[in-house]
Amino acid sequence: EVSVSELGLGYESDETVLFRYCSGTCEAAVRSYDLSLKNMRSRRRIKKEKVRARPCCRPLAYDDDVSFLDAYNRYYTVNELSAKECGCV
Repeated sequence: EVSVSELGLGYESDETVLFRYCSGTCEAAVRSYDLSLKNMRSRRRIKKEKVRARPCCRPLAYDDDVSFLDAYNRYYTVNELSAKECGCV
């Protein structure tokens, strides 16, 4: 559980929400694309350092939308916030 303010989305609110996230490795999901990209990076054919040559664990589905009141009594709803199902993409 975290406060809405801690989420870093720009809302000021002391209300708390359940924030579920994904983590883990995805070695079993490595495909030809990932192997080729890794090879091209090692040969310096692709120079962007931020390119990832492996799949990553990300949400595949999200919990229901989250609604809350901010510090100024304004009502907001945020969608796709808390992970419901994770997988390698």
